[in-house]
Amino acid sequence: MLTATKLLSLLVYPLSLGLLLLLISVLTGMFGRRGLSWLMGFLAFLVIYFPATEFGSEALMQPLEGRHPAFSPEELPVADAIVLLGGAGNGESRFGRGTDLNDAADRVMFAAELYFAQKAPVILISGGSELPRLPESELLAQQLQALQVPRRQLLLETESRTTYDNAVMAGEMLKNGGFKHILLVTSGAHMRRSLALFEQQGLQVTAAAADHQIPKFADPFIPGWVPTYPRLARSSRAIHEWVGYWAYDNSGKL
Repeated sequence: MLTATKLLSLLVYPLSLGLLLLLISVLTGMFGRRGLSWLMGFLAFLVIYFPATEFGSEALMQPLEGRHPAFSPEELPVADAIVLLGGAGNGESRFGRGTDLNDAADRVMFAAELYFAQKAPVILISGGSELPRLPESELLAQQLQALQVPRRQLLLETESRTTYDNAVMAGEMLKNGGFKHILLVTSGAHMRRSLALFEQQGLQVTAAAADHQIPKFADPFIPGWVPTYPRLARSSRAIHEWVGYWAYDNSGKL
């Protein structure tokens, strides 16, 4: 599942798909198929341009994030445990300390905020990695400790590498520990499939979404039709989620 999802994502990411179409355009042009070459070149332009605009990125991300808006700790119920899903770090940095936090770092901050709001007594962090790297759950635990969350209140699931693994492995730990109701902390775009998978484990799950990426206000200096890297990156993250949901749904895991 991990390999299939990653390969599918790579094939449909705007940049990789656009480059593939551009390569086909060049090759068909070399063999005299000018009409097909122009068509492939035009499709390559559209595949990269549309997701790189504000309109395109919002069209892809809005159905995911809009489904799971953010709530303040006061609006969320008290639960048995907070579950923080990995994906907020890029792994250990060569010249830095600990993990290099990425755009999803909001997850870590929100998990800590919920803990200090006394919404649950423990935080279970779910996320593994390839050896010899430290598991992401350990690296995120270091970040939470730096935010003054006591180590004894952190539970680590260190083997998972996919969202499905997160749900199954963390779910087993939770049930064995007698935790029935959880606050699930992950990105707004990632919540749709995460929520479905954790509910399948027989847990009572309350979505506590963070890391919402659609800007509230448009950049007044960059019109929405102008392609930019942040918009393309946002679209690529949304496409990854749509592919992941489709792959799990068609494999019978959702």
